[in-house]
Amino acid sequence: MTSLASTGVPPGNDTGRATTAAEKAPASAWYALAILIGTTLFAFVDRQIINLIAPSLQSDLGISDLQLGMLQGIGFAFFASLAAYPIGWLSDRYGRRLVLGCCIMVWSISTAACAFQTSFAGIFAAAAGIAIGEAALTPVIFSMLPDLFPERQRNTANFIFFAVALLGAALGLALGGVTLDLLAKNHDALPAFFASMESWRVALIIVAAPGPLFVLLLTTIRMTSNSGKITAGAEPAFDKIVPFLREHWRTIACIYGAIFAYSLPLGAVGAWLPVAMPRAFEGIDASSVGVQLGIAMGIGSITGLIMAPIGIKLLRGDPDLKPLRTARFYLTVAILPTFLILFAWEPWQIYAAVGVQVALLLATGALMPGVLQQLSPPHLRSRLLSLLGIAAAISGGLAPMMVGAMSGLLDPNRGLITAMVIVGLPAWIVAAILMSMARRPLIKTIAAIRG
Repeated sequence: MTSLASTGVPPGNDTGRATTAAEKAPASAWYALAILIGTTLFAFVDRQIINLIAPSLQSDLGISDLQLGMLQGIGFAFFASLAAYPIGWLSDRYGRRLVLGCCIMVWSISTAACAFQTSFAGIFAAAAGIAIGEAALTPVIFSMLPDLFPERQRNTANFIFFAVALLGAALGLALGGVTLDLLAKNHDALPAFFASMESWRVALIIVAAPGPLFVLLLTTIRMTSNSGKITAGAEPAFDKIVPFLREHWRTIACIYGAIFAYSLPLGAVGAWLPVAMPRAFEGIDASSVGVQLGIAMGIGSITGLIMAPIGIKLLRGDPDLKPLRTARFYLTVAILPTFLILFAWEPWQIYAAVGVQVALLLATGALMPGVLQQLSPPHLRSRLLSLLGIAAAISGGLAPMMVGAMSGLLDPNRGLITAMVIVGLPAWIVAAILMSMARRPLIKTIAAIRG
């Protein structure tokens, strides 16, 4: 049997067994989950406020469409991907609550700093700070949940947090919009310092203000283990990830390869379908595509969130393999609607197929944190979970380029739709195959971690 040292778990660490032994999460765990959910919603408000004030940034600072696109796109995606792994390393090394608290202050200060910028360069730098701070959300919070909930309730906690993260963008827009509307209507009633500032600058300061409160709430969370922090006398596990990856490379390659593959179809659809539909069908404009696609993806998102826990509940067999087997089933089913897009002759058929794809993708995505928590030793968990977002971000960015490069070689009317299928169909197949191949190595990895 693989030794504990080779997996990156310090000798004598009983974190996994202590958590497993608990039959029911205490009230303090649900309290902690509520705080983590609140922290996530706070982050989304800070993130979405940049999108809401975009017209003001253009009019007051003279920012161009290209600069705005850089601010909303690469300004967040690039820096968030760049920061994810170092943040995972820090949280594994120094403790997850500490690192998350520091990241809350980073994105809060950066949001407030946006209010005092007078140029694109200043806004871009502050937005990069927001992205770096918020890069902690996925790897750190999903790493904390196994330290709070026993295995039998861990997937429930994962699903709840995943749903909040999925809906957080919409809630962030709503709360940010309410803030801007109230300020516009009551600007004259503000204190003199704020009354002399534009409303969008005041909004940035207001939405950043709760940061210290969430840091304080974070300190009240009671962990059931050391949450990744190295204890006195323990071997420093933070430099053990390379031996772990080398020894369990089959598990890592299969799981992360599948994540990369199934992220391709949605990246292609989101980027190109608004352009592809007017080309393929007469009388359709971009605005109607936006409405119909939004409805299809909204229904698919809700359905996917429901499908994930239902699949876990209905499936019989080894509990350790349930998330993996359920994800494999959903990925296999997704092959059919993707293939049928080639034969769609009405717009609604494509929207329906996309809605089904989104449901199956999100159901799979909701299961992945549970799978990654299983294959991650406690002191490597944040780093391994950080790779989830990095793999999805790279895949999502690569997919539009693949479709664009391919569409010029195809029919000018339906070439984009065909290219999306050419990219998406093999991706679903490869993802399903990799999930099947992951079964045996995952069993070995879990056994090695549990000792």
